[in-house]
Amino acid sequence: MRPPARPQSTKASSIISRLDRLPYLRKYTSGLRDAPVSHVVSFMILHEITAIVPLLGLFALFHYTTYLPISYATEHFGEYVQAGVERFERYFKRKGWFGFGQEDSGTSAQDAHVEDAVQRWKNGEQKYGILVEVALAYAITKALLPLRIIGSVWATPWFAKILIRFKPSLARKT
Repeated sequence: MRPPARPQSTKASSIISRLDRLPYLRKYTSGLRDAPVSHVVSFMILHEITAIVPLLGLFALFHYTTYLPISYATEHFGEYVQAGVERFERYFKRKGWFGFGQEDSGTSAQDAHVEDAVQRWKNGEQKYGILVEVALAYAITKALLPLRIIGSVWATPWFAKILIRFKPSLARKT
């Protein structure tokens, strides 16, 4: 039995009507139909939490233990590791964190960037150890994206109820 139709945009109603045909998604689509803003906000918050928590957790694991799967990560998630090294090196330079500064010159060609960072770390430049650890944590977190999305979608209705329950206290002006 389908819930009563509400006026919606053509595109949104088309998507929801397609999703309604899949019985196992009806409980999620009814939530989207009844409270779309709370569900979208809930999904976005959960999606960010499922990115930040693994990133920080994996970095802590790599930093405070001897476990550092460099070869495995570069073999399976090479482009993510490469992107992580490039992104976080630029960020650390811009912020002046961990000993990186604007005066640091760029490293070698893009293809050897990860290897160059690992080599510099092995040569005693500790700031590159942190860079490699963050890049590996970033790569694994990116590789977990499908699981993060599934988990966020699954928890969205529950989290939307929590947000709705706390909405009056969040909206109060102090």
